Amino acid sequence: MSAATHDGQWAATVDVILRDGATLRLRAPAKEDAGALAAFFTGLSERSFYMRFHGIRRVDDGLVQHFLEPDWQERGVLIGELGDRIVAVAEFMRLRDESVAEAAFAVADDHQGRGIGTRLLEQLALRAAEAGVERFVAEVLPENRAMLGVFEGAGLEVTRELDGGEFEVRFPIAPTERYRARVDERDHLAVTTSLRPFFEPNSVAVIGASRRRGSIGGELFRNILAADFAGAAYPVNRDGEAVGGVKAYKAIADVPESVDLAVVCLPGGLVLDAAEAALASGVTALCVISSGFAEIGAEGRDRQERLLHLVRAHGGRLVGPNCLGIAVPRLGLNATFGPRALPPGPIAFSSQSGALGLALLEKASERNLGFSAFVSIGNKADVSSNDLLEWWEDDDETELVLLYLESFGNPQKFARLAQRVARRKPVLALKAGSTEAGARAASSHTAALASSDTVVEALFSQAGVIRAGTLEELVDAAALLSSQPLPRGRRVGVLTNAGGLGILCADACAAAGLELPQLSEETRAALQPLLPEDASLANPVDLLGSATAATFEAVIPTLLEDKRLDSLIVLFVPPVVAGTDEVGAAIRDAVGRSGTDKPVLAVLISGRGTPAALREDGVAVASFAYPESAARALGLAAARAEWLRRPAGSVPPAPDVDHAAARRIVDAALEGRSEAWLDAEATRGLLEAYGRRTRPS
Repeated sequence: MSAATHDGQWAATVDVILRDGATLRLRAPAKEDAGALAAFFTGLSERSFYMRFHGIRRVDDGLVQHFLEPDWQERGVLIGELGDRIVAVAEFMRLRDESVAEAAFAVADDHQGRGIGTRLLEQLALRAAEAGVERFVAEVLPENRAMLGVFEGAGLEVTRELDGGEFEVRFPIAPTERYRARVDERDHLAVTTSLRPFFEPNSVAVIGASRRRGSIGGELFRNILAADFAGAAYPVNRDGEAVGGVKAYKAIADVPESVDLAVVCLPGGLVLDAAEAALASGVTALCVISSGFAEIGAEGRDRQERLLHLVRAHGGRLVGPNCLGIAVPRLGLNATFGPRALPPGPIAFSSQSGALGLALLEKASERNLGFSAFVSIGNKADVSSNDLLEWWEDDDETELVLLYLESFGNPQKFARLAQRVARRKPVLALKAGSTEAGARAASSHTAALASSDTVVEALFSQAGVIRAGTLEELVDAAALLSSQPLPRGRRVGVLTNAGGLGILCADACAAAGLELPQLSEETRAALQPLLPEDASLANPVDLLGSATAATFEAVIPTLLEDKRLDSLIVLFVPPVVAGTDEVGAAIRDAVGRSGTDKPVLAVLISGRGTPAALREDGVAVASFAYPESAARALGLAAARAEWLRRPAGSVPPAPDVDHAAARRIVDAALEGRSEAWLDAEATRGLLEAYGRRTRPS
C-alpha cells in the first residue's frame, strides 16, 4: 500500500515482507496504542532496553506518550505489528539543523534477526525525506553490533565515528542507485520466500469443497484430483462429506497434516471466519476464490480490508479475492474452476480477470502452448503482478511472462522490476481500461484504478514490456517468442504461392514497422532454376499456384541464407496441386535442415487449422492464422530485440525537492476536492519544487 503525509499525519499503513516471507504491518501510532506500546517496551529484555535508551529509564506514561501521535514534521514514529502485537518501534527527531534527524530503533527480542530493523529503516527514511530531512544520525553503543549491521548493510553511504564511548553513525537518506539495488535484493528474497507455498505446495485444502456437482468448490477440488496433483489434497465442508471419493473434514484444523495452501470457495460473508481458521491452523498461503469484496462497493471494501488484516496478522499471503485460482501444471496442481487442466510449458500467466484468463488459456491450447503457472489475482488485495514477476524471474520453468492488467498498484516498482525481468525473459502485457468506458468497466470489475494510457505506453516502452493491443495479439506474440529466436533486425522475406496474400502480408509488415528489402543477387540467381518462368523473384517471392510441397522445401533454405533478411514469413493457400499437411511438413523439414537462427513464421490458410506437422513439439516454425497476425507478432519481437540492444541505463540522481512547497500548491488546488487541474503558474511552481526548470513564457 502507498503511504502519504497530509496535515501533519501519516495517512496510511504499509506492509513489508520480511526475509522469512512473513509480512510486517507498519503504521503511525495513535493514542489508543498506549497500552500496546507500554507492553512492547516492558517486554524488551534488559539488554535490548539498554541498547535502545543507553541508560536506566522506567517504562512509564512519559515514555509512552513521547511516541504517540507524531507530527511527521519534527518527529516521526513507526510501529511494526505482527497480528495485534507491536514488535518494533522506529523514530526520527529533527535536530537544530533541520536537514538532519536523529533515528533510533527497537525490535522485540523474539523477533530480532528477521530483517525487521532494515525494513523499518527503509520506511522511516522514506517518510523523513518527505518531510525534508536529508540525513540521519544515530547514537549506537559499540556492543550493539546488530544495529550497526542494519545501518551498514542497508546500502546507504554510512560513516561512523567513536565519540564518548558511542558510535555516531551518519548517512544521507536520499536513495542512490546502490541503495535501490539493495532494497530490490531484499524485496526479491522476501517475496519469493513468501510465495513458495503457492507454487511448491506439498498439501492443499479446499474450504467449501461440496460433493454437489456444478458447485465452484466441488469442481475446483475435482480439478485438483483430475490433474493428478503431486501432493495431498483435502476437501473441507461443514458436513464432512467426501468429495470425489476423498475423505473430507468439517474444519481445516481437523486435517491430519499441516496445509501449505488453502483455497476458499464460500459465499463472501463466510470467508472471514474460514480464513481465520485456516491461518490459525498454520496456513500461510491463502487463495480466496469468493466474490463479494472491493468489487461490490463500500461494504465489500470493508470486508476485503478485514480479510487482509487477518492475513497480515498471521504473517501470510493472499491471492484474490474474487479470482479464478492458481495452477502449476508441472505439479499437477489445477486449483481453478476452469474447464480443463493446462499443459506444462515455459509460459507463466497472471490475469487480473478470471474469465479473460480462461479465454486466453483456451486460445493458447489451440496453439499448443504450455504453461509453467497460471495465477488469477482478481482484486489483488495482496499478491500482485509485481510479486509474481519476482517469483518468475528466478523460476527455471518460466521462459516467458504474460500479464493481463487492469490497474497498477505501484507503477514505479513495476517499472524497475519489469525492466530487470525483461532483460532475462520476455514480458508481454495486455493492459485494459485504455479508454474512459474501459476504465469504468475495470473499476466495477475488479476494483481497479485506471491509469493514463499515454503514461502506460511510456512505462512499458522504457521497461521493455511488450504491449499487445488485443487478446489475439497477446497469444500470437507468445507463440512466436516461446518458439523462435529474436530477429536481428526488421528485414523480412515473404514467400507465398498467392500474389494477393503476399500483398496483404507486405502491407501488414509495413504497418508493423517491418521492411521487405530486395533479395541479394546471389539469392535471386539461386532461386531462378527452382521456380517457373512467371514466378516473381522480388520480395514477396511468388511461387504461383502451381507450387508443390517440394517447391517450398527447395526454396526456403535459399531465402534463409540471404544476409539481407532477418526473418521469413511463409504463406500458403491450398491449390489443387498441393495440400496443407504436406506443405506444413515440407516447411518443417526445410527449416529444420537449414539450422537457421532466424525466426520463421508460417501462415497456412485452411479450414482445418494448423497442420499436424507444425503442431509437434520442437518444431522450429511458429504458425499463424493470418498474415496480419504474423506481421504484428514479428514487429513486437523486433521491438524487443531492439530494446535488448540498448544500454540498460541508470537512474539519474534525485533532484533537491521542496516537499513543503509542492504540498502547498497541491492543497491549494484541491481545496477539499478529489481532483483538479493546475493552472500554468501552479504547474510551473510544482515542477520547480521538484527540481525541474521551466522556460519563462
